[in-house]
Amino acid sequence: MLPSILDFSLSNPNHGTLFDTRDGQSYPVVKIGKQIWLAENFRYLPSKEKGDLHDTSYVYDNDNSYLDKGYGRLYDFNTANTIAPDGWKLPSNEDFQELIDFIKKDNNIFSSEVGNYLKSIDCWYPCLGITNNDKYGFNAKPTGNIGEGEYDGNFSDIITCFWCSNNSRVPTDSWTLYCSMGDFVNHQHYQLSYYYSVRLLKK
Repeated sequence: MLPSILDFSLSNPNHGTLFDTRDGQSYPVVKIGKQIWLAENFRYLPSKEKGDLHDTSYVYDNDNSYLDKGYGRLYDFNTANTIAPDGWKLPSNEDFQELIDFIKKDNNIFSSEVGNYLKSIDCWYPCLGITNNDKYGFNAKPTGNIGEGEYDGNFSDIITCFWCSNNSRVPTDSWTLYCSMGDFVNHQHYQLSYYYSVRLLKK
């Protein structure tokens, strides 16, 4: 397998591009603190497993035009843990916590405000008292989620959920942003078959 290619801009060293040599897709990347994150959701299309009754991923609103708008694909937990290109990984709980801690310290804010610095300025359902600034270019979109293997637009434009790699127990962990809150909330979900977004981190 050819390695993924990562280039950073000379004019802005905190922003760059990841080129996934497996399918020719490119992604913006952003350096936040000591971490390097994809600046949009992953959209790699894994092959369908033999005997599987459903696809390994879904597209927001069943509309492929969203793939190039930063929404990426929604994956089940097992798929999310196996699709990263060489040199990248599905973030752990600790990785997400490091991101939160950096933004808190860098802006002298509370945890309840961190999410507003990560959510995209547009696309989210407007909520009184919530202003998103996307200061670091993380560009989190409200992708919703999928339950029971069927997309029905669950929570689209008000919520996004990111898988994390911690799988030592069931329920497993994910991280969630809501339109009505500024928290980046760690929570637990009982269904590993649910479909959430994937935001990769450089190893």
